[in-house]
Amino acid sequence: MVNMVFGGGEVTTARAAQALVIMVSTIVAVAVFWIFLSYWSLADRARAQRFTAGITEIGRKLFLNRLRPLGAAKKAYTDDDISEFHWTNGLPPTEEESPLWVQARDNDWEGLTITLRDDINDVETQLTVDDLRKLPRHSYVATHTCMQGWSATSRWTGVRLTDLMDVLGPRPEGARYLLAESYGLAQKMYDNRPREPFYAAIDLETMAEEESILAYERNGHPVDNHLGGPARLRVESNHGYKHVKWVSRIMWIHDYADYGDGRGGTREDSALQAFNGRI
Repeated sequence: MVNMVFGGGEVTTARAAQALVIMVSTIVAVAVFWIFLSYWSLADRARAQRFTAGITEIGRKLFLNRLRPLGAAKKAYTDDDISEFHWTNGLPPTEEESPLWVQARDNDWEGLTITLRDDINDVETQLTVDDLRKLPRHSYVATHTCMQGWSATSRWTGVRLTDLMDVLGPRPEGARYLLAESYGLAQKMYDNRPREPFYAAIDLETMAEEESILAYERNGHPVDNHLGGPARLRVESNHGYKHVKWVSRIMWIHDYADYGDGRGGTREDSALQAFNGRI
């Protein structure tokens, strides 16, 4: 203990006792601080999220936010790297959660539509899966890396979000974000209120990236039901909680503060992640 605390020197009973007191006091102080911090953060998760997100965003602005995906210039992965299995989080909508989605699933997606909406000017249109396939196709190979420790490489095919929203015409003045909502419900709500449709918002710069698409194929086949079929968001520069599965509608919005609990998505509202989902 003398060596650990003082870095060496004469070993005497007095110095050993002093080292022991310092070591035990430090351990106790750390334990007390950890317990306090646990109670403080759990007492108000939204407050803890604002604090931690604000601190980490400083480092993100200095280092991470300036990085951009390579898009077509990326040559790291090919079809030879595709994974045999792709894990997922969450389960497809049930009959109770979304009877429309379940009925359409059982009828080869007949009758299912995805709504494109300009929430600023109250304009919207609806597309079927067949309509999506008529829009310009975009395909790439990417590795999905989850914060839970697993990864999988797939070829995703779909329509770029920029091309998709062009269906509504020019981007409305005042639009600052794109919000996607799911036919599926959140696994659990922050305050244990009834579960609501899962949603996530992204900024326009992220939306315009080459690998931000509404995907309807994975590895040359329709997107698996458990992976978000018939169409799911892929935002490769961001973590998976931005990749909304079982998409029901996509909207131009002015400010995500006007939706949900105002933090930018279901996971953000639950104080589990920050709005900035960039990997």
